[in-house]
Amino acid sequence: MIESLELNEVTTFGINLSMDGIDLARLEYLFKTSDIKFFYVIPRFHNPLGHSYTNREKKRIIELANQYDVYIVEDDFLGELERDTKADPFFAFDPSGRVIYIQSFSKVFLPGLRIAGVILPNIMMKSFLRYKFSSDFNSPVLSQGALDIYLKSGMYHSHLKKIKEVYFHKIQLLKHACEQFLPQGTHYTKPDTGFYLSIYLPHHLSAKKLALLLSEQQVLVDDTNRMFLDDFNKDNLIRLCISQVPENQIQSGIEKIAQTIKEMDNKKSFRII
Repeated sequence: MIESLELNEVTTFGINLSMDGIDLARLEYLFKTSDIKFFYVIPRFHNPLGHSYTNREKKRIIELANQYDVYIVEDDFLGELERDTKADPFFAFDPSGRVIYIQSFSKVFLPGLRIAGVILPNIMMKSFLRYKFSSDFNSPVLSQGALDIYLKSGMYHSHLKKIKEVYFHKIQLLKHACEQFLPQGTHYTKPDTGFYLSIYLPHHLSAKKLALLLSEQQVLVDDTNRMFLDDFNKDNLIRLCISQVPENQIQSGIEKIAQTIKEMDNKKSFRII
């Protein structure tokens, strides 16, 4: 999304997000004082934090969007992993057509199957189809046909039930390992499930340098610079993604991360002294 905004030179405002959510008063101020066209939001299992909005927060943001004539682009690309049957998307609280809802099949079904679904307000339908046609001419018919068969056969439902349990279990293993091995001075996000968890380093340590040192040990993590607008970059934040990590490698990976953080911290302390 950030790449698309930059390529199209769209004026963009950001807002701080933590596992406690966003500052709704700040959001209202932005809606009120700027000519905001739409608010882009990942409702569940955010990349890179793993954050999910509560239903109360979703309702309030919908109220603000209606009050200040702002559309919400809801990128619910990991919504299928939701285990709480009472956790609804923003779209469920939007009888007025204020929410543009996007869902992907790529993340939970097959990464190479680049198919998503979009629900649009009627007023936007013609413009959307025109822009889509100009960007990709047509959606892949063979891929859609394969997905259609998979859905109608009931296999997708069975797969989804299994995949929910897989990622829930892997996230629990990851959080347990972080609790057990990460050194003092670090803290980490605690998502319920999903692909992502982030670790906050002590402020004097560089996430970019840590990622480089870990890559030399065949442990791949991301510093998060490309995942935030420039004004919101966090040089002390790394993202872990477990989508392709076997369960039996999670603990050893965290042990290496923890040890490398300790070594970096010791070197920094030595130089300061």
